[in-house]
Amino acid sequence: MKPILHHYPPSLFSEKVRALLGYLGQAWQSVIIPPIMPRPDLMPLSGGYRKTPIMQIGADIYCDTEIICRTLARQADNTSLYQAGFVAERFARWADTELFRITVALNFRPQALAVQMQQMSEADQQAFAKDRAELSGSDQIVSLDPATAEVHFRALLKQLENSLSKDFLFGDDPSIADFSLYHCLWFVAGNTANTHLFADQPRVRAYMARLQAFGHGEYNDLSSSAALSIGADTTPLAAAEFTVDASLAGDLNAGDAVDVTPDDYGRFAVSGTLLGWQADEIVIQRTDPKAGEINVHFPNFGFGVTTAAEPN
Repeated sequence: MKPILHHYPPSLFSEKVRALLGYLGQAWQSVIIPPIMPRPDLMPLSGGYRKTPIMQIGADIYCDTEIICRTLARQADNTSLYQAGFVAERFARWADTELFRITVALNFRPQALAVQMQQMSEADQQAFAKDRAELSGSDQIVSLDPATAEVHFRALLKQLENSLSKDFLFGDDPSIADFSLYHCLWFVAGNTANTHLFADQPRVRAYMARLQAFGHGEYNDLSSSAALSIGADTTPLAAAEFTVDASLAGDLNAGDAVDVTPDDYGRFAVSGTLLGWQADEIVIQRTDPKAGEINVHFPNFGFGVTTAAEPN
């Protein structure tokens, strides 16, 4: 079954997955979602998870690019992406968290933000600001001073320029670390206010070009309503496919009602019944009036699991 990616073009984490799909040569289906709420056809599938992208395979929903990328590599029977092991995976998480904070701060500098806002009406700008305020809540997505972010990013580019001795970070083939680094660089470079930052970094530009050359693979457009129907008409992976590691779950057991919540921002809990909990994956089952029975998958890193009053 082709994976379905719920995304929108400027989303940097979506670009990470799109580039990976191109590298893997995997056919997929594209559902373009609005960059802000509401998303009436997606929320029944995700259970309220607000971040982008979300991947769907039938009635199994994958939230966060860490679990999305791992699942795509497994589907494609690709072992090279994770061959570099712990160091590459930790680098990928650093890029997805710390480097992400730097890139967002850069693109929210007044001169960079002005470029982004040129293509939006005043009403759209206000709606976008309101949506992002609701998404972050009491947490700040932009928590780094823009001037400091620029200094950090310039230093990173210099270090990267001096260390790129092969085609990719860990050798002649890309690893998961490359795709996590690439989407952050892509996000910064895509804003014309930032172009000058890459002027003296020919190796970095060539590195980005190699990853961009993978393209986005072969895909067809799909409506959000069709994706919801696929979820409703498909049976999710069986509970027997999953196990709960007691050393991770503590007092929680398979079948318990739980909430799974991001631990950085967008802290909207997804409620369901615990199916599986391993080092790389948390899986819950939920039932929705529109989507039917759905499995929702999360990475272990970046999410907390707590007891819920009742499954959703």
